[in-house]
Amino acid sequence: MAATARLTRAERSAQTRGELLDAAQRRFFEAGYHATTIDDIADDAGYTKGAVYSTFGSKAAMFLALFDDIVDQRLAATRAITDHADTGSDASLQALADQPVEARNARFLLLSIEFWVHAAREPALLAAFSERYRRLRTSLAELAPPATTLEPERWALVTLALSNGFALERLIDPDGVPGDLMADVQARLLQSRR
Repeated sequence: MAATARLTRAERSAQTRGELLDAAQRRFFEAGYHATTIDDIADDAGYTKGAVYSTFGSKAAMFLALFDDIVDQRLAATRAITDHADTGSDASLQALADQPVEARNARFLLLSIEFWVHAAREPALLAAFSERYRRLRTSLAELAPPATTLEPERWALVTLALSNGFALERLIDPDGVPGDLMADVQARLLQSRR
């Protein structure tokens, strides 16, 4: 019988963190930030509430860790799409615009907005959330088309605002937001430079 390799303390901690974040994502996406309790997450992951607190310290810190992970995944996926086209080119923007709108993205947006409103009343929490959002914007700015009329940071801000706004509009009226609208707006930004 082969011996099972024992995990190191760091490996066990990483495994616990991952399992707790998976459970947090499921619970947060289903019920939202406020309706989800630490007990819900711990039960879903098969851990105690103490494991949640020792790993993250608070529900807000757990949300911020989840936000980081999801943003990192989305940025990696965006980079993978743009790597197949010339970064910042019309083809790159079209490749991004052609990506299907996923229900998961809408749930993440709603969760983020719920947390954003919550954090607005707690300056330290808002600062932590703002820092992450700035990192997202800076990373997105690296993908800015060179031919746009806007500087990369401004382009990233406009792109995020439009993406968030279109996602909210799509939630309200799924058929009211044309699938090519973002690509059309981005193309117009490029055309106005030429």
